[in-house]
Amino acid sequence: EGALESPSPTPNLTPRERQVLELLVEGLSNKQIARRLHISQHGVKRLVSNILAKLCCPNRTLAVAVAINEGILVED
Repeated sequence: EGALESPSPTPNLTPRERQVLELLVEGLSNKQIARRLHISQHGVKRLVSNILAKLCCPNRTLAVAVAINEGILVED
């Protein structure tokens, strides 16, 4: 009963959110992600916020841990 359940095994991340999550896993900052993807830092901040919301994580560190532990970025 007390087990934590995620809403779905694979959160419904957009391709761009997946891209940003991969870069978060690599340890990049918002500024570095913005440069890598050629988008604004504001855009990155919004994408990171969306990712945190979809993964039900309070911060990017936990989001990275969840992504790795749940194999969210693993493509077949």
